[in-house]
Amino acid sequence: MKKTLFVLCLLLAGASLAATADTSLHIHPTAAQLKAAKPVGNLHCPISGDKIGGMGDGPTVVYKGKSVKLCCGSCVATFGKDPAKYLALALKDVPVKK
Repeated sequence: MKKTLFVLCLLLAGASLAATADTSLHIHPTAAQLKAAKPVGNLHCPISGDKIGGMGDGPTVVYKGKSVKLCCGSCVATFGKDPAKYLALALKDVPVKK
């Protein structure tokens, strides 16, 4: 009986860990984090709406295992304030109206 309860507790603990959502944010990701992330493939910056590459190579951030390209370094801090919002915009890849 004790073994059964112990195994049950382990299974429940493992399930709760597996169900935990990935909310990791890396505003300055390492090469390994970038390699492990799935590129969103956005062509426009989710913050400014500018075309990616228009100002040279912009930074890339990683949120919830997805890499999002930004147009410039100034947009990194803004992305960090509300990453869920800007990830959603990057996934839609619609230029932001200014």
